[in-house]
Amino acid sequence: MPKAKALIVWGTGSGVGKSLLVAGLLRHFRRLGLKAAPFKAQNMANHARVVQGGEIASAQWLQALAAGVEPEVRMNPVLVKPFGERGAQVVVWGKVDPFLSGLPWKERKPHLEAPIREALEGLLAECELLVLEGAGSPVERNLWPDLPNLKVAEWADAKALLVADVDQGGALGALYGTWALLGEHRGRLVGFAFNKFRGDLELLKPAYGLLEGWTGIPVLGTLPLLPLEFPEEDGFRHRPKAAEGPKVALLRYPHAANLDEFWPLSELARLVHARSPEEAEGSELLLLPGSRLPAKDLPWLKAFLPLIQRHLERGKPVLAVCGGAEMLGQALEDEAGVEEKGVFPGLGLLPYRVRMAPEKTVRRGRVRLQGLSGYWARLNGLEVEGYEIHHGQGLPLFHQEGGLLATWLHGLLENPGVQRALFGREARALVENLDALADALEAHLDLRSLHRALGLGGKAFPAGSPKALDPAPPPGLVLLLGGAKSGKSRLAQRLAGPHATLIATAEARDEEMAERIRRHQEERPPTWETLEEPLDLAEALKKARHPTVVVDCLTLWVANLMERGLNPLEEGKRFLRAVEESGKRVIAVSNEVGMGIVPASALARRYRDLLGQVNALLAQEAREAYLLVAGRALRLQ
Repeated sequence: MPKAKALIVWGTGSGVGKSLLVAGLLRHFRRLGLKAAPFKAQNMANHARVVQGGEIASAQWLQALAAGVEPEVRMNPVLVKPFGERGAQVVVWGKVDPFLSGLPWKERKPHLEAPIREALEGLLAECELLVLEGAGSPVERNLWPDLPNLKVAEWADAKALLVADVDQGGALGALYGTWALLGEHRGRLVGFAFNKFRGDLELLKPAYGLLEGWTGIPVLGTLPLLPLEFPEEDGFRHRPKAAEGPKVALLRYPHAANLDEFWPLSELARLVHARSPEEAEGSELLLLPGSRLPAKDLPWLKAFLPLIQRHLERGKPVLAVCGGAEMLGQALEDEAGVEEKGVFPGLGLLPYRVRMAPEKTVRRGRVRLQGLSGYWARLNGLEVEGYEIHHGQGLPLFHQEGGLLATWLHGLLENPGVQRALFGREARALVENLDALADALEAHLDLRSLHRALGLGGKAFPAGSPKALDPAPPPGLVLLLGGAKSGKSRLAQRLAGPHATLIATAEARDEEMAERIRRHQEERPPTWETLEEPLDLAEALKKARHPTVVVDCLTLWVANLMERGLNPLEEGKRFLRAVEESGKRVIAVSNEVGMGIVPASALARRYRDLLGQVNALLAQEAREAYLLVAGRALRLQ
């Protein structure tokens, strides 16, 4: 079975922008029509999302969104969630592993290779391209053999891109020093990139020649510091933007977790990360986020109790999420030492005692809000979705005490309806920000060099800028034949490249067909133009803007023609004349239904015969014709 191509993004250190660079690259590759996916062998973060199979780091969840694929636990097979200075919770394939969580770091490593390799090889077998994210720096030689950077790159036979943060300073030395320390692993490097630049680029450009002269590795470009807001992976370096709107204070206790869910507030409010009561004064809304160790954060939060009480007495709202809500109860009981052994008095604003259970609740949820009053009444009737990640038991999913709304549900403020209700407008959607991120990569980095290094040249990957239209392809008809799910549409997408017009012949006449159409729409490159035309392909060809046109599919087109009493053979001849007159490259997809069982009815047999005749008519005039069987394309003479 062919293995996916692989690219790993290494960094000169933590926080240099590897996560967002991977997300931007995945968005770019999705535009090219590739089935791409993210992978990070081991991530250390307290920000996680619930996906199919359990929990993964928020960064890989966002990267999957960028790639247009369903996030899953294989994309981040090992997640390490620190418990302060006393250890960590180890999550393997989405589930907490108590045995590994209890081991010291060095003893843990030998147990991680197998699950990481299994996840990696599974994704490599199912994708066309895997974009891996390294962890920290690949040259911490005191920690070699390096598993999340070097070992996985070896297993995937990955090319590597090395990125440095200009904003922190010392980027030239960091890139050269990392290259020097890589030793025998230098051969994977295909380019350097500078990130988070602001200022006069001409001052940085001499570094390009220096680096290439010293190392023989080209600099692919410099990405500016972008004014885009994304869920922050760990929040330690996050600087909230000062947007217009009400002041909102997020109480930033030492073990605050899942801060990434509050990213919309940087667009909707004057968000402050308050580390003292003074910083939170004058806020319209107080936020108590999740906590990795609520028992440890309780003493810190007690200093805020007078502020919280005054805030509530003035009729102002407080939102407490997960660990934040747990600390507001009567007590935290953790007799088994799941997080911190003991019984800890809470702040007493909620009438509940929270007990820590060894079994972790990890699930997505959707709920319709009702029965809320006061400030929160504006949410009544809204259906919201989010996710739960907690050991605590004893609180309802939602509970209101005056202006205080407590919930287990993470992600409430990510719901557009909630944003409109509370702030009068919506934050820019994540997909818009991901597109803007991909735009920036395409504008500032030499991605053509990356294409060549990865072996992505050819018809589907033109040498010109991805933002420009493809050079005019050779005109004529390309016919793709095969059975259901044989890979015809995917091959058509790859042959067409990032800029094409799709003529879609399907009509959503029932829910199942509507769902099929929706799935196909999600799989198409967002740069494609779509024309819905069930009958008149010749007229649709005249409207197509791009020099490459995909017709998907002739199978339904023939059925549509028969239903309206039109002659498919005559329409087929008219279509061929239109192809010739258009001067376009037309890739037509059709099923070979005659290779199946003999239909039971005369009408179905008539349809089978007509479709076979249309396929034969088009194949006779096609410049190229392929038969697809089990995902393999056989060229027909």
